[in-house]
Parts: sequence; C-alpha cells; structure tokens
Amino acid sequence: MSAEADHATGLPAPAVHPVASVVRVALGLLLLGMVVLNVVSALCRYVFGIIFTGADELLVFAMVWMVMVGTIVVTASRSHIALDFLVLRTGPRAQTMLSIFHHASTVVVCGFTTWYCWQFVARVAAIGQTSMALGIPMTIPHLSLVVGFAGTTIVAAVLLVKDIAALLRLRAANQVHSA
Repeated sequence: MSAEADHATGLPAPAVHPVASVVRVALGLLLLGMVVLNVVSALCRYVFGIIFTGADELLVFAMVWMVMVGTIVVTASRSHIALDFLVLRTGPRAQTMLSIFHHASTVVVCGFTTWYCWQFVARVAAIGQTSMALGIPMTIPHLSLVVGFAGTTIVAAVLLVKDIAALLRLRAANQVHSA
C-alpha cells in the first residue's frame, strides 16, 4: 500500500522514523560503494589485468545484506510492492481487515523462516564453513537472512497490533454513528 492509500483507509500513515531514515541513507551509501567497487574491479580486470580476488564475492554478500535490511525498512513504512487494486476499491474496514490478514501472514511466514534460517546458520557455524575467495565465515552472509526475516517478523507484528487497534477504532466509530 502506498502512503496515500494508508491515509485514505484510516490506517496509520507510515511515519518516517529517524532510524529508518538513517538506515535508508546507509543502504544507499552501501549501494554506491558496491557500484564503485564493481566499476573499479571491472576496470582493473579489463584495462590493467589486475584481479581483485573476492570482489565479486563481497558484492554478493553485501547485496544480500542490503536486501534483507531493506526489507525491514520497507515493511515498517508499508511501502512494499503490492497489488492494491482490490484494497483501493474497498472501504476502510475491509482495507484494515486485509492489512490485518497481510501482517498476520507475514508474521507467521517470516517467523517460521527466521527459525529455519537460524537452524541453518547454526549448522554452518558448527562445520566452520568459510567463503572460497575471502575466507569469510559463511555465518556472516547467512545471518543476513535471520536478521532480515526476524526484523520483518517484529515489524509486521507491531503493524498487526496497530491494524487491530485501527479496526477496533473503526468499529467503535461505526457504533457511535449507528446509535
């Protein structure tokens, strides 16, 4: 849902939290750094014949971290990609109920995925697996999934509580108007 749709539905408009703003800037800077590293690596490889061992590996790991942390921020701001043609054609109560369903589903799926990813990271840590080029412990890139899914679960749970409160307010407002 977009911010405008949230405002129109009576759902709480996503506030731009200072932490979210800092994280967005950090993710943007990380992306710019990744572009620079990629360009420098390609120039050195094809122009000077110098190969930066592990540059591609580092770019992949950074991309996964960026996506997983970005998922938390996008969920918190309710600005994820959505097919909202149905949502925009219903009333505030139905929109809130759809949002409740969406966030409840997100809590269940991401909560399970967090647990499963944690189990996998524990197995990777137990065998001491490292990356091929840089020798980075593979728990570091795989932990991004735990962080991303756990953060998304927590944010979706908070939004679920807010949506339920909004539904209760809508119900109370409807009862006042009916009386």
